[in-house]
Amino acid sequence: MKLKKILFILLVFAGIGSCKKFDSMLNNPNSPTPESANADLYLTQAQLAFSGFFSAASSFGTEVSRQIVMYGPRYDNAYSPTSFDGIWTTAYTSVLKHTNALIPIAEEQKKYVNLGMAKIMKAYTLMTLVDMFGNVPAAEANLGAENTNPAPQNGKDVYASAIALLDEAIADLAKLPGAYPGNQDLFYGASNATGANRWKTLAKTLKLRAYVMTRLADPTAKAKIDALLTENDLIDTQAEDFEFKFSTKQANPNSRHPRYNGNYAATGTAGDYIGTWFMWTMVQEKGTFNNNNPAADNSDPRTRYYFYRQRTNYAAVTEQSSSCSVAPPPAHYTTGMPFCLLIAGFWGRDHGDNTGIPPDGNLRSTVGIYPAGGDFDANQGVSVGLNRGGQGAGIHPIWLSTFTEFLKAEAALLLSTAGSPRTLLESGVRKSFTKVIGFPATINVTPPAIYVPDAAKQDAYVAKVLALYDAATTNDARMEVIMKEYYIALWGNGVDIWNNYRRTGKPGNMQPTIDPNPGSFTRSMLYPSVFVNRNVNAQPKTVDAQVFWDTNPAGFIK
Repeated sequence: MKLKKILFILLVFAGIGSCKKFDSMLNNPNSPTPESANADLYLTQAQLAFSGFFSAASSFGTEVSRQIVMYGPRYDNAYSPTSFDGIWTTAYTSVLKHTNALIPIAEEQKKYVNLGMAKIMKAYTLMTLVDMFGNVPAAEANLGAENTNPAPQNGKDVYASAIALLDEAIADLAKLPGAYPGNQDLFYGASNATGANRWKTLAKTLKLRAYVMTRLADPTAKAKIDALLTENDLIDTQAEDFEFKFSTKQANPNSRHPRYNGNYAATGTAGDYIGTWFMWTMVQEKGTFNNNNPAADNSDPRTRYYFYRQRTNYAAVTEQSSSCSVAPPPAHYTTGMPFCLLIAGFWGRDHGDNTGIPPDGNLRSTVGIYPAGGDFDANQGVSVGLNRGGQGAGIHPIWLSTFTEFLKAEAALLLSTAGSPRTLLESGVRKSFTKVIGFPATINVTPPAIYVPDAAKQDAYVAKVLALYDAATTNDARMEVIMKEYYIALWGNGVDIWNNYRRTGKPGNMQPTIDPNPGSFTRSMLYPSVFVNRNVNAQPKTVDAQVFWDTNPAGFIK
């Protein structure tokens, strides 16, 4: 009997020892633990997770806002709760987890730039979660065993806490750090005070963005915006642009732009459909794209940078390759509303078209060189493939100087803050041209000179925009002009496109869904299944639930 007890005790201790060994094997070598990490290790993981979070959030916003197709056919069944499991997990178990762990470590090590970066990424993530879902866990989130069922917090309070984080970051970035992150900073490469100041400028710009975003729900927004404009420390130059840069590396790891990965495959097929209406706004609404005579082309100067056409005509169009080509426009489409095919091979898909996918992967138009690092459209008319164009060295345009101009134009027009809305509108368009047309050179691509829009073409486009603005007789009509140009300039940033549409209702002439009765527009996304199914404090919600800053009436947008 004693021998059995001794053997049992030995087995227990052996089991405990092996469990400890097994536990140690569960640590992810690519994800630092609090015991082993320093401020630089956590910073890298936080930034990579943050880029992934933005990418997912941007995709959803781009789809409901007609730039990339939303299949639908209705808004309430375009996505399911499981569609958002990935972005929710990335936010809470990667971005917020790593920034929360980084903050005390960076503070202890006096790495104040790392500290400010962590707070800014955390603030942006919290605000974007509110923008997407409304009320979300924040103060009670990521507490581990202390609270396994964090309750959703009022979105207004979450925004307030995020703005407070931005203020803390501004103060942290004003301190002399013990060390700069240098190349560990994947955005600005902050190796001196100049890099630190760019993060500080970003924090102030994100505050401006938050105040304009919440202007319908905050009567004090104007005073707050006035203070930031007076201080005049906002992102207003291309050198200050907040963007995540991708490389051409194809494997170990694949660090190319995700849209490039999805559309420039070895199979020679593109994965995404670009929205028919979005392409129409650029190739036909203000001028006509001229495929055969670039000198006579008076369409949007950014067209060949945004889109790559696998075919420059419709010779391959059949009932099998494009079923809509033999169908009449839906009866509820207004006269002049684009449907199915446009001109010169611009091959997209209409909003909410959930019919089967035809064999057109090597025919449909896809993303171009900006911002995904794809191919510049020089009338090649050939299918996509690996290592084409910029080879994936694109960017996530999270916040650009051009966006700041449009934001200030909106505030100036509707809140009477400083500046001329017309002047700011023109500045926003011109800065967008500079960014987009100059982008290929930054990744060592030289488009054929014949297709590069010169100053005269850019001036002509600006003149058309300003003529539309001058012809507008109400602020609502003027906002239509401002927000249409903002919409176009935001290509690659679906987060702000969707936010702007819910806040302003602009652009107002968007293509309706193919289904004449699509239900309520998506004012917020469904809660993820990983939240609703695993948290006793979570209740399912519908897509017509409005976030706190969206005080517009039901049915405001479609």
